[in-house]
Amino acid sequence: MEIFLAKPRGFCAGVKRAIAVVNQALKKYGAPVYV
Repeated sequence: MEIFLAKPRGFCAGVKRAIAVVNQALKKYGAPVYV
């Protein structure tokens, strides 16, 4: 079996949005933020 890894690799739009939402919550409410 061969596995091909695409370059560049990245996150889908949903993951990027989730990371952005967590960063906004950290700025607004401070740590800890539970996800």
